[in-house]
Amino acid sequence: MQTFATETITRAALAAGLPEGRVIDIVKKDNLTIERPRVEIQFMPERYTRTGRKLSVTRTKTEQIRKRELYEVELTVNVNVLADDRAWLEAFSVDFVAALPRGGNDSRGNWIKVRAREATFSRPSDKRVGDEVIEVFTRVNRLFVLTFTGRITGEETEKLIPSFTINPTFK
Repeated sequence: MQTFATETITRAALAAGLPEGRVIDIVKKDNLTIERPRVEIQFMPERYTRTGRKLSVTRTKTEQIRKRELYEVELTVNVNVLADDRAWLEAFSVDFVAALPRGGNDSRGNWIKVRAREATFSRPSDKRVGDEVIEVFTRVNRLFVLTFTGRITGEETEKLIPSFTINPTFK
């Protein structure tokens, strides 16, 4: 699910105007050599919920296949957008959320729902000297919390009796 999440976030970020190759894993501290604007991704632990729901039943002449949802999986991803320009960040934030799809299919064909839950804007506090504000570096960032909800499925196969003959015996 992490590869699906990374691909989805990368596509949405590129559609919102982020330059190519700027979606990276989270770094320990703000490194001045890494270019801004950029998007840093942090994966939180996945949460599993046992469900056992029946999803579908398909039948052929010789067997019946039931597809069951074994677990519902919820992956929370922190997406930190770092920029130098507040106006660019505001425009990017709206376009990024609008570019996120409702969901998509993973490599096994299971639907994964994508949701943006919250966004937190942060910037460093003002550096004041008397009545004046001195801005040396204008750095702003916005932290998005995205939720990817998918499932782990399994298939149960039952053999069917294709034909039968009843032989009545009377005494």
